[in-house]
Amino acid sequence: MHSALLLSTLSCAFFNAIHAFEFTGPDSSKKIDLTQPINITWDATKGSLSEPEARKFDLWFHALGNVDSSTFGWELVSDLSFSSGSYEWDPAAIVKEIKDKGNSLSPDAVHTFEARILDRSGNKLSTVDSDKYAAEGFDFIKDSGSTGLPRSFYTVTTALTITGLALL
Repeated sequence: MHSALLLSTLSCAFFNAIHAFEFTGPDSSKKIDLTQPINITWDATKGSLSEPEARKFDLWFHALGNVDSSTFGWELVSDLSFSSGSYEWDPAAIVKEIKDKGNSLSPDAVHTFEARILDRSGNKLSTVDSDKYAAEGFDFIKDSGSTGLPRSFYTVTTALTITGLALL
């Protein structure tokens, strides 16, 4: 009798662990540094997700460009186990792709990680997004209006032009 109760309790705990998901890291109050490996963590026992059929997930990184609000997405790894609890991502390949294509990313807190929750057959059940992150580490991470010159340069140039026109 006691073993049946224990087994039932363990089964419930196991199934609860499988169908809940919440990102726990990195710390969204800090910028993610794309020059360094990034440790992405999660808790598979918390969160609002309720997918009893969930068995694994694919991990993605979504970034927002600073021109025309272009969006970029990369699959970081597929078929992750919920119980592993973390994945260390080396952004070097994605950084190379961004540089090679001449793209740029917003420095603002607009970039996210995404877990694509899958069933036993690999079909997507749902998605869970992380908090939003600001990025740093490379010169392709810049404000959309930035051309490399300080804004004060434009202010002074405009003021001198207006003054010159007024004197004519």
